[in-house]
Amino acid sequence: MACTFTETKHEFDNKYGTATEYDCFLPEHLTFGRKTNFKKKNGQPNEQYYKWQFLYSIVQSGLFTKDYIGTEVQFPKGNKSSAPLKLDGAIFDDITWFDKYKDYHENGNNESLEWLREHLIVAIEFKKEDNKNVADVWDKQLKAYLNESRRPFCLAVLYDTERLYLFRKHNNKFLRYSDEFNTKGDESKTKELSLHLPDPYLNLPSFDDLLEWTETKAVDRSKRAITDLDIISGVHSTQINDAMSSILRTMDKVGMVNQKGFEILIQILSLKIYDEKRNEKTPKRFLDFYITEEEKNFKNLADKTLQEFIKRINALREEATGIYYRILKDNPLNVKNENHIKVLIEVVYQFQDYSFVRSHKTDLYQLVFYKFATPFSKDQNAQFVTPLPLIDFLVNIVNPRNGETVIDPTVGIADFLSVSYVNSNSKLDDNNIFGMDIDDQMVMLATLNMLLNGDGNAKIKAKAGYGSLLSKFDHKGEILDLVPTMNQKGNWDERPDDNKLKKFDVVLTNPPFGEDRAFVPKDDKDLEMIQCYELWHLYSNKGEEQPAGKKKKTVKQASKIDLGVVFLENAYRILKENGRMGIVLSNSIASVDTHKIARKWLMDKMRIVAIFDLPANVFAETGVNTSIIVAYKPNEKELAKLKEQNYQIFAKDIQKVGYEVKTSKRVKFFSPNYKINYENFEIEIDKDGRALVDEEFTETVADFKKWCLSQEKQLQDIFIKAK
Repeated sequence: MACTFTETKHEFDNKYGTATEYDCFLPEHLTFGRKTNFKKKNGQPNEQYYKWQFLYSIVQSGLFTKDYIGTEVQFPKGNKSSAPLKLDGAIFDDITWFDKYKDYHENGNNESLEWLREHLIVAIEFKKEDNKNVADVWDKQLKAYLNESRRPFCLAVLYDTERLYLFRKHNNKFLRYSDEFNTKGDESKTKELSLHLPDPYLNLPSFDDLLEWTETKAVDRSKRAITDLDIISGVHSTQINDAMSSILRTMDKVGMVNQKGFEILIQILSLKIYDEKRNEKTPKRFLDFYITEEEKNFKNLADKTLQEFIKRINALREEATGIYYRILKDNPLNVKNENHIKVLIEVVYQFQDYSFVRSHKTDLYQLVFYKFATPFSKDQNAQFVTPLPLIDFLVNIVNPRNGETVIDPTVGIADFLSVSYVNSNSKLDDNNIFGMDIDDQMVMLATLNMLLNGDGNAKIKAKAGYGSLLSKFDHKGEILDLVPTMNQKGNWDERPDDNKLKKFDVVLTNPPFGEDRAFVPKDDKDLEMIQCYELWHLYSNKGEEQPAGKKKKTVKQASKIDLGVVFLENAYRILKENGRMGIVLSNSIASVDTHKIARKWLMDKMRIVAIFDLPANVFAETGVNTSIIVAYKPNEKELAKLKEQNYQIFAKDIQKVGYEVKTSKRVKFFSPNYKINYENFEIEIDKDGRALVDEEFTETVADFKKWCLSQEKQLQDIFIKAK
């Protein structure tokens, strides 16, 4: 099995880290079998060490075969008296390159020189300068190397003390190889190439990848498998963003940036996911999610080619509906409506060459789900996309795993649920994943998200109005409403029928919270609903319960209550015994006097495990300071015992979250913050060559798990024991 670049680099270090000499396994200029020195006078590795570390790694990892590679490769400059252009390394696309190289240098054959220029696909420069002059190396050396190649595409590599920088010449545009670094797309100049950020080693293309860039192949999309599709990653980020923008522009142009258009969009994407998963299971069944140029350029709806396309998509839909019934049960797509067809064609056209199923989930989130969530999320409903680093952190802390039931009662696009599923290595059962939201559109996107990550059996429901404040899941997974006359003050298990409230192992949620989103009862119906919550009564009576047996006083009513407090109680009520929760709330709930009632109530109901304070502006849409509360629900006897023992709480004030909220063209986005080495003021990289994000989440998760080992057995079983 082929190793990765990182693994072979580690292998090289283990073998040759202490070596002073090395036998070169590639030709240097015209000479084979040279030896080279690996050490400086002070005993530290020199540039030659890193040069051969890189070359060894690309060969041993299988990215390139050594027969195509030369070192110290020389090309003449325009002026005969000038010193030649020396490439530290060069890779050609033809195994006979050395014969041509020798013919030129020994016989002066200019035809061989031209042949070399036409077959040069990679130019490599090695440095040991710790990233000090990347812009200079790019402008003064690598661009010249790329110009030696007569091909429409050529790759340039700078390997500087284990930092990797990849560049490309493509159709006379000189850019970073990965689009994620080209801040102005194809128009990026040197200062817009993010030269402070190295490429992760994962970005290194293989020999075959480069040939795909350089060879124009006729693609028969009717005979493709999922493995023929590109994986969505940073390398394709510009293309994907352009694709999504084009889809949204088309929807806007035909007046479909609305509920109907959104439903059509989500259903089309679900067909793509189904098509890919079907091909994974049955490789002989080619993909149907494609469109030909002839089909795309239809003149009217009666065109034979267009009707063939519609027939293919309808057949795909009919088959998918049996599996993805929840999302496809209603068909908003009218194939006789030209605007609907235009949207269908645009979505298929833009996404047909990319795989959703095989793509890295983080990249897919960043590039697809967040993009589509934004135009349809509703500020007035306090529906905000939770930042991915925060989702991943909380999921890693709470650690949902095999056999457990998980719910997010304010599900949004199901980010907590999908990351829980992915992080469990698919050991969570889709049938045990639940979510609820007040917005149909968010639920559709959440359902699509779970289709992508699981098998489509997650139970995600839309309930307008009060949402999960009044509506719950019953033991069969259907919606059950509280009965205000019976379920006051948190007494939710009383029912007028045989139905039972479903209780969960895990609640993960980022509900609406804060003073500006407080719940204010406007009528009797609102009041009846909120009276189902014990905390409403406690806030109304300043934390004091009416003593039993005494003459009833006039019942006081609070005028409002922070929704975060209400969802805190909701999380507690729907948990099983020993169930656990992770909830994002306003920092004021965990700290200010106004909410000491909620804190006392929580201490009396749950074993608080951890409190994480987050810095301001963690979310793009709200500047409210936030805290994460993690707790589990022991029985009364166990909780009393733990309180007697003065149990410990893991507390951490997290300052570095790895990103900051910035605004561009009036749109807020999350911009990464990178870790700086203050000895050389360069961005640090990890073992895979990736720029290290400056965050405390990873260390905090490790510290938390270590801390768990010093706590009660029940806590260890709940949070860290394998299941």
